[in-house]
Amino acid sequence: MKITAVHVDTLELRYSEPFVIASSALSVGPCDLVRVETDEGLIGLGEACPAYEFTGETLWTVQDVIGEYLGPSVVGRDPFQLEAIRRGWERELFTVGNQAARAGLEMALWDLQGKALGRPLCDLIGGRSRDGLTEVVALGWDAPEGLARKTRALRSESVTVFKIKVGDAPERDEERVAAVREAAGPDARITVDANQGWWDARTAVRAIKLLEPYGIELVEQPVRMDDLEAARFVRERVDTPIALDESIRGPREALAAARAGACDIFVVKLMKTGGILDALKVNAIAEAAGITIMMGNMGESSLGLAAHFHVNIALANAVHGDADLPWREGGLELDLGSGLTAVVRDGVSTVLVPEGPGLGIALDEQAVAAQRVTRRW
Repeated sequence: MKITAVHVDTLELRYSEPFVIASSALSVGPCDLVRVETDEGLIGLGEACPAYEFTGETLWTVQDVIGEYLGPSVVGRDPFQLEAIRRGWERELFTVGNQAARAGLEMALWDLQGKALGRPLCDLIGGRSRDGLTEVVALGWDAPEGLARKTRALRSESVTVFKIKVGDAPERDEERVAAVREAAGPDARITVDANQGWWDARTAVRAIKLLEPYGIELVEQPVRMDDLEAARFVRERVDTPIALDESIRGPREALAAARAGACDIFVVKLMKTGGILDALKVNAIAEAAGITIMMGNMGESSLGLAAHFHVNIALANAVHGDADLPWREGGLELDLGSGLTAVVRDGVSTVLVPEGPGLGIALDEQAVAAQRVTRRW
């Protein structure tokens, strides 16, 4: 099987309500839909969702990098030669950064492999280590009463895990977490994500100590992404496990964080690592260092989420995960595909990873057409 063409559609995924975190506020999400065609008629699908504040990329840079460099480099290649293709990007194209662009194209190659073999993606990277993923819902910055209302509604739908976006003034963060805890009840699981918002180590320690009485399970990225010493300072002074997200952009950063003793958990996102291959390398470093991983996402549709969920379900070391779904309140107005499902098991909403070949997602061409955009400048 040989690759014959690579195409990129530029889309803006519309959210049903703005999603606000410490570093940004989004009403639409940039999305580059990647299609890889082959001489056997199979088409691999991938999704790149760049976030300028995390990866330095935009909707248009992803399109340009794939269209001018990465895409032409894979035409005529066998999609199963993935390691050689990735090495070529680094040593022949001298690709620096552009993680979302690399991740979207690599995702389509994995999808092709699964479709060619008739096996789901998770089977290509170790098979299923668990049957399903507990659904997690992320709650953006909002007034305490608004967060409480959303939490009660989600609890009625068997959601039991909540991730609260913090990183504001510590006292306001405490009000938000207190409101969610009261609405969710004592048996719900709560994590918090500061997205670098507390910035300095001493503020982060003070904020976490205010939140710990509410039973939070972990704190994501309490300080600046480039300050591992600050992360270590925080970790040594609080009881709650510290997870690093923006700091973990690939294997090199993972190794540096492990050596620094900066965290207990690596947050792995394909858009940050540049694809599944490097995500697996980050996990190997984590396991060797006695660190667990948490699979996250960057606001993708079901297509990109499926890739994250396949990796999550295959890695036994992925003991945490952002298994949130695009059709929940505040999610996407139009999902790009179907194939993800959730069921209630023992009173807990559980996400099921598709069993079809590759990613297992059927593309919705009408949703693609409705959200396609062109350059405005």
